[in-house]
Amino acid sequence: MNQDMFINILSHSPVSVVEKFRHLNKECNQRTYTSSFLKLHLQRTNSISGYFLQYSERLTLHSTFVEALGNRPCGTEVSLDFLPPGKVKIEACDSSHGILLCVNDRPVRGRQPEYVICKPTTKQYLILPKPKTRYFTVALGLMVIGSNPFRYKIIRLSDLPYMENRRYNINTTFVCDVFDSVSFAWKRLKNFELLEDDLLSPWNSKPIASYGFLHWLTTRNNVIRFCFETETWSYSPVPENLASANSLNLTSYEGKLGIISSRSKEGVDCEDLWVLKSIFGTSWVNVKEIENKGLKSVGFLSNDVVTLADVDRICLYNMNNGKSQNLEIRAPKFSPSHYSTIIYFPIFSDYQRVEFDGR
Repeated sequence: MNQDMFINILSHSPVSVVEKFRHLNKECNQRTYTSSFLKLHLQRTNSISGYFLQYSERLTLHSTFVEALGNRPCGTEVSLDFLPPGKVKIEACDSSHGILLCVNDRPVRGRQPEYVICKPTTKQYLILPKPKTRYFTVALGLMVIGSNPFRYKIIRLSDLPYMENRRYNINTTFVCDVFDSVSFAWKRLKNFELLEDDLLSPWNSKPIASYGFLHWLTTRNNVIRFCFETETWSYSPVPENLASANSLNLTSYEGKLGIISSRSKEGVDCEDLWVLKSIFGTSWVNVKEIENKGLKSVGFLSNDVVTLADVDRICLYNMNNGKSQNLEIRAPKFSPSHYSTIIYFPIFSDYQRVEFDGR
């Protein structure tokens, strides 16, 4: 079977099948991340892609879905309106499966926030057991680790106060809890300690998933990563020439871990995309130079299109032909002058129901 025929067959296949073959063949990986393949795949599998935008307006948190590709069934809206009432905040996502982890701070005195797993396209949700919230939550991460049966895990990092650290050192120490949908319970892991004088970047608190790991960037440009299979932590160095850079952001590119660095070229703002060649390696490759048009890169829905955004605009920029397409933000309360920060959660999702509680 030639490669073209094989790629055509994959365009009819579920995302779980596509992901398996991406890991087996480099050419297959590259071709299944092109915008042309993704558009065809979304069409043939009745799926959509886009971003959930989360922003605060006058101290009230809002979210809205911005569609980028796909075929949304007529009369359907992708939103979080189906969740129980309260102050719903998106905390983590598994982009390739369209699954979100939300925290719902319901307006009931003395009641702890609810942890909710959901799939917006099918309007399914499940309220999870509450973790022990004695410590302040710093970051949350989510990963689907099995599709048949459906299985997912959640990692929660919280600050360990200095006075409770038995080692009495000044290094930042995190309490780590993991939720497994199989046991349907939280489990306390060994505390994780950052390197000396290091902190978790507040602007990089949303992890990037790649090959079974979740990655965070620290203030000293160290990449910390958590493996859901072994439930252990490790470090991955950034490119040596970026070790002291001030404006790095993690991203995902062709399923691999990437870093976006900003610089000026002949008076024009641009960005470089670096990609880690192997999950267990330390070699980085500069694969793209992005003319960001004064906007900020927020992600790659494909390997030839970058998503650029500003406070009142989000667009798709084709890096091959230089063409851009503005995306429509359908949110009546979207008022850029009233907020300062937007968080972007990329989503690829079909309309097939999942079994959140498969015990």
